[in-house]
Parts: sequence; structure tokens; C-alpha cells
Amino acid sequence: MKRMTVVLVLILLLSCVGQEKTYTEEDSLKVAQKFVLNSPTYKYDGGDLKHIETEPLKCPYCWQFTFTFTSSHAGYGDRSGQMVLQVITSHTAKVTVEKGKVTHAVLDDEWDMMGQEMIE
Repeated sequence: MKRMTVVLVLILLLSCVGQEKTYTEEDSLKVAQKFVLNSPTYKYDGGDLKHIETEPLKCPYCWQFTFTFTSSHAGYGDRSGQMVLQVITSHTAKVTVEKGKVTHAVLDDEWDMMGQEMIE
């Protein structure tokens, strides 16, 4: 009986070896949404986040998600202590998620959301 139990455990363990973890589009969308919601630009004065598009990429478990939101002031990042114009500003964020991790994020094609700097 012990031998049979050991054999069954070994079979179960071996069947799991080499299996790559799968990442769903839905889970990846949640990762991207959380990233935008926690980004300094959004946290400073953003609101009304909307997911508008999902583009599957060529690598396994990779997607680019596009979101829109508005800010009540011009500019990017955490603008605390800066003089800012109070104007409703529309933003478009493109966030790439690969295997459950954000690998690239750009706001309005000009702000690097990961590096918190203007794109040259």
C-alpha cells in the first residue's frame, strides 16, 4: 500500500514539472488597471478610468491595454507643490502586460509611466 501511495505521489509531481504558468487576459487587465490607478498622475487628480481596448501581442500571455481617464490639472506625475493649471485634461494610457507583469506603460504617447519622465 505504501509503495502504491509513493508511486501516485511521484506521478502527480512529475505531471506538474515543466508546466508553464498560464496568465489570462482578464487577470492581466486587472494588473494593468491597478497599475494605472496607482500611477502618480492618476493618484494626484485622475478620475473616470475606462478600459477602451485590448490588443493581443505576439508573445505568449502578452497584451497591450488602452485606458482613458481625465485629470483636473495639466501635467503628469505627482504635481504636489508645483504651480499647475486647473483644466480638465483627457489622457490615454497604453499599458503592456507580459506574463502578469507590467513591462511598458506610456501616457499620451509622451510620458513614461514607469520611469516618471517625458519621452524624448
